[in-house]
This record gives sequence, C-alpha cells and structure tokens, in this order.
Amino acid sequence: MNSTLKMNYREITKKYSELLNRAESATGRKEVVGLLKKAAKLKSQIEINY
Repeated sequence: MNSTLKMNYREITKKYSELLNRAESATGRKEVVGLLKKAAKLKSQIEINY
C-alpha cells in the first residue's frame, strides 16, 4: 500500500489499466478476482488522492 502512495497519478492509472487488461485475459476465477481486487485498490487511491 505504501508503494502506491509514492506513485504519481500517471503511474497509478497505467498500473490500473494493466491490471484490467490482465484480468480480461486471465483464465482462472481466482486469478481474475485477485487482479480485480488489486485494481479496485488502485482505483480507490486515484479517487482519494486526486
């Protein structure tokens, strides 16, 4: 979580879009859920900080 605080807006949005792309191509349910949870955490950081 601390690493996301050090990232700037552009880096967070890039990581967010990468996670969503990986989730689209993921095959397993657990993999998809894990990636979407990570993306949701990043999105909340975007909404809180910016």
